[in-house]
Amino acid sequence: MYVIDKEMYHFHNNKAYNELWVPNNEIIVDDNFKTFYLRILKNYSTAVNTTDGGRESFDRIIKYYLEKEQDNETLIKLLREAESIIYGINICKRELALERVREAKYPNLPSRAHSIWLCDESGIHFWEDQLSNSGKIKLDLYKVSVTGTLFKSSDRFLPNNNSDYETNLKEAEEYWNPKFEIEEDEKAEYLFQGKLKILKRVD
Repeated sequence: MYVIDKEMYHFHNNKAYNELWVPNNEIIVDDNFKTFYLRILKNYSTAVNTTDGGRESFDRIIKYYLEKEQDNETLIKLLREAESIIYGINICKRELALERVREAKYPNLPSRAHSIWLCDESGIHFWEDQLSNSGKIKLDLYKVSVTGTLFKSSDRFLPNNNSDYETNLKEAEEYWNPKFEIEEDEKAEYLFQGKLKILKRVD
């Protein structure tokens, strides 16, 4: 839908684009705008830094450590790194499926790779918990005014991490063609392209 001067909210992760998030600044969000998710898709790798300054695919590192007995501390460290890598793979799988379906069937809708995520007031608490990983990641909340294309879907309709890629493609249909009969408004997420004005930072 097209909106004019609609007030919404955005959670900003201060790992990127801090120079943009200043009250009264205006941001043009179009197909040239690159989201953090696009960075993940383009730069994601299962390789990690090694003690000798190089990089090695993590499966080879695990294979090396499995060749001899390890203490619990080392095993826990390997498991934590593996959990992070698997999480990243699931994000990539999901986002690739969503973008492939959008390009093929819903090209008029804004790409997740080139949009700003917004929520309305009823979704602030839900999305703060989701995006901050229950408070582990610091986020700044901004009230914004937007004029342009606003697409409403939901966290509930995202492809499932437990599914394979082909199933994710089928599940992506629900995201781009959402049915809200039983949807909780607090889980609604909005993709936006157009002109965004930062009104204020919300404490």
